[in-house]
Amino acid sequence: MEIFNPQNTYIALLVVQALHLIHHRLVKRHISFVECITGLVLIYQPAVGWVPGVLVSAVHCVLIGIQIVGSIWIKRLSPDWR
Repeated sequence: MEIFNPQNTYIALLVVQALHLIHHRLVKRHISFVECITGLVLIYQPAVGWVPGVLVSAVHCVLIGIQIVGSIWIKRLSPDWR
């Protein structure tokens, strides 16, 4: 079984996105356009086959990385609630 496939990376991105949005809520920071882009990518179902699977997995992994970096540097990258 291949670990790096669109279905697995989709689930990983879904979990990371959910945790990242919870983190935004807990530290009272606004979301950015990256969270919106991630939401749009999550709308695309991995079972639809007109985009190559490796490209879908790569996009998922890049967005996972961006979400993790965003959570680490959330105070620097996101404005607080006023």
